Amino acid sequence: MAEDDVADNQIDEENVADESEEEEDSKEAMKKAIEVEVTDVGVLRKTLSVTVPVEKLQEELDKDYKELISEAVVPGFRRGRAPRRLVEKRFGSEVGEQVQTRIVSNAYLAAIEKEDLKVLGDPQLWVKVKDKKAKDEEAKEQLLDMTTALRHMKLPDEGALTFRCEVEIKPEFELPELDGVAVEQPKVEIDDEDVQIQIDRVRARLGNWTPVEDGTVEIDDLLVCDMKMTVEGEETKTQENIQVSARPQVLEGVSLDNLGEEMAGSKTGDTKTLTGIMPDDHEVEDLRGKKVTFELMINDIKRLALPPLDEAFVSGLGFDSEAEYRSNVKAQMEGRLEQEIRQGMRNQVRKYLMDQTELELPEGLSSRQTERAVLRMMVDLQRRGIPESEIEKHADELRTGARNQALAELKLHFILEQIAEKLEIDVTEEEINGAIAAMAQSYNRRFDRVRDELAKNRGIESLYLDIRDEKCIDKILETAKVTEAKVTKKKAKKKTKSVESAKAGTRTKKAAKATPKRKPPAK
Repeated sequence: MAEDDVADNQIDEENVADESEEEEDSKEAMKKAIEVEVTDVGVLRKTLSVTVPVEKLQEELDKDYKELISEAVVPGFRRGRAPRRLVEKRFGSEVGEQVQTRIVSNAYLAAIEKEDLKVLGDPQLWVKVKDKKAKDEEAKEQLLDMTTALRHMKLPDEGALTFRCEVEIKPEFELPELDGVAVEQPKVEIDDEDVQIQIDRVRARLGNWTPVEDGTVEIDDLLVCDMKMTVEGEETKTQENIQVSARPQVLEGVSLDNLGEEMAGSKTGDTKTLTGIMPDDHEVEDLRGKKVTFELMINDIKRLALPPLDEAFVSGLGFDSEAEYRSNVKAQMEGRLEQEIRQGMRNQVRKYLMDQTELELPEGLSSRQTERAVLRMMVDLQRRGIPESEIEKHADELRTGARNQALAELKLHFILEQIAEKLEIDVTEEEINGAIAAMAQSYNRRFDRVRDELAKNRGIESLYLDIRDEKCIDKILETAKVTEAKVTKKKAKKKTKSVESAKAGTRTKKAAKATPKRKPPAK
């Protein structure tokens, strides 16, 4: 029995080796067959025009039909005996889609390898998209992700297949010296203000959005609006009852940095007009850089109501008094102090790497790269247990006005990626699951729910990178020159209002939270 198992394993390994060799041969054949034309369309951005000859298309079609004919069931014929022309007529559409997907994917991979391009993420393809009522000649060319683009493509009836895609390229640069980096070890203490900020974060998690009756919009309120969008005077979209936060936002891909200020002071029923510019990488090329106007009519205003810090609140958390609760919060914070100090030292290493690395990135950072930076920041804040409402606020700020911060995050990503390759640093599945478990505990949620949510939005990938980057920096800290330094604490400014108690209807000023720029917390 054991000998049979060994034989089976040997056969499996041989099959895997054969398949791998076949795939490699197929890739080399595709590289030789295709024609590739590369054009620069900006800093670290290129357009690839890839042509797959008709002979290669026919070869792939023949391969699929050969396999299909042997299995196809066609009325009037025994299995495997149906003429090809009947199989083509019956299954041609399905085979064409499968071959097209395989051809485009393989040709793209062969093209970037043939041109020795180190790309970022997935490509975007130029395809013609038309409305159902529009004529073929009225179709507009758009830049779409590969999955969506393939739905609008089809194999040519005759001749070669040519497709055009845009890719973002990894920059090339030299790393600075990684040994002996000068780092100060902050000496910090927890005071009453720090405790209050942490308590307010806990209250925010238990807060709820309460309708504002006969009031005006304040910064960070949640608004329910009807929207009308026009581009250079032409109405392009209308939508009812969309939710918009009264702070910097991105609507339909357009950054509106002043949305909060413009909406502040408005009442239910008011209409506000805001203007912006279509991004340079908008999916519709004709709309890029054009002026866009949004009309927002306010249907409803909601505000986050924090539960009062009273006996019911502290007893619900298992404490006999507010003083006991505050004492417990302070003890927990002091227990995490070493971790926070470590984070501050990591931030100094990050700054050193940024300052000492010569790496130019495009000012017109693409929306995809900005969103990646936003996602990584959100995952980092989740690992710290920051309330979701606060995380969304900072994400909105980064999506709109903080392009410089997104550029910095992207630059640091490239640097740490190269360091990880140099130091051979990787992340295990156990480390990822451990981080997810800690996040779930912070938000009092189930592990599987948190993991599923991260998986939906590529959050697992961001978490992997976050852990990997920390391991890179910790490795640098092992050889760093560390000196002790006392931190001077800055007082938090007061800037927004929130409802302190929905029952009492009273308001209190709320301390502004620090912008999450990977700086050591002010303690």
